[in-house]
Amino acid sequence: MYKYKLTEEICRWSFEIKIKNTKDYWISFTNPTAGPWKTIISYNKHNKKGEVYRFERNEKRPDLIVVNDQLKTVIIFEAKDNLEKLLNKNQLIKSCQVTNNIINKLANIKDDEYWLKRNEYSYYNGLLWGSEKETKEEEVNKVFENYSKYLEINKNNQIAIEVIKSEDEKLNIQVFKSSKNESLNSMFNDFKN
Repeated sequence: MYKYKLTEEICRWSFEIKIKNTKDYWISFTNPTAGPWKTIISYNKHNKKGEVYRFERNEKRPDLIVVNDQLKTVIIFEAKDNLEKLLNKNQLIKSCQVTNNIINKLANIKDDEYWLKRNEYSYYNGLLWGSEKETKEEEVNKVFENYSKYLEINKNNQIAIEVIKSEDEKLNIQVFKSSKNESLNSMFNDFKN
């Protein structure tokens, strides 16, 4: 059996594959290593893809932006290969600044041919990490609490995706939600393995 190290890249890709295999979610932006990280894309009313925003060369970017048009939600994800890295204070502050910045930009794109009325959607912070054992909900709630101190929008409504590598090298996804908010509660329910 092939053995591998669970990296941020593998976590992000496994989650992206789940997203691409659903009809409700789509990826507006992904920030792969040495990949197409420059633009946020969206779809117009004829399902034609187009550019909504172009990052400047040294501008800080999120790792992933996921959209669900049925729920009218946009989730801005920060990804790391483990939860401890997301808890690092400098990283936490940087992640929240990036999330706040991109939410502000996307929520202010009005009358765009491709972004349409998505500026009116609900925007959420998302966290994504890998682990070789399931993280306890109490630990994730502490992470949500720490992030809520620096988020400007929906600070009490966050989502977390944990990619768990089993002993037989398979990847499973665990979903955590910070509240019982109805819109948040209906997200990613079909992502459990």
